[in-house]
Amino acid sequence: MNTENMKEQSYGKFAKFLHWVMALMVIVLIAVGTYMAGLDKADPNKMLLMGMHKSFGVIFMQFAILRVIWSRLNNSPKLPDVLASWEKLLSKTITGSLYLLMLAIPFSGYAMTNLFGYPVSLFGLIDLPVLFGKNTEMALLAKQAHFLLVYTLMAALFAHITGALKHRFLDKPEADVLPRMMPIKARI
Repeated sequence: MNTENMKEQSYGKFAKFLHWVMALMVIVLIAVGTYMAGLDKADPNKMLLMGMHKSFGVIFMQFAILRVIWSRLNNSPKLPDVLASWEKLLSKTITGSLYLLMLAIPFSGYAMTNLFGYPVSLFGLIDLPVLFGKNTEMALLAKQAHFLLVYTLMAALFAHITGALKHRFLDKPEADVLPRMMPIKARI
């Protein structure tokens, strides 16, 4: 594949930056959120971790909004012609689900915090607008939604990564989509 064609079939530097920064952030947010949820309410680390989790969740949501806008303003490389139509449909469905979940998860966390009667604070420096008044019953629903959405995200991420690896190692070389998003040329 020549260099010009490779550029045409690759994401731009900013899209790659957003992808990999958000991938790292989502791993850390899930790990910290899972650890934090297991801590005793009396543990002083729980509140510290919760504040950090919420702050980085707000930043993640801003990246997600930016990513949605960026993807609408910039054309994504088209999927390889060698992929079956069901693979293309599945890829688009998973990608769409990932975008939706990247917005819904931090929103549900924000809503949960407000519904429990607290503002969302950005590193204790700025309180963000309260969007929802206190409502414990709704807060518990938002909490359940937050957890369910995170598990759904993990399933979608598994499918996303599995698909990329399938195309890389099991399909024809023309089906390999991994180099399109790699920050540097992949030599796997």
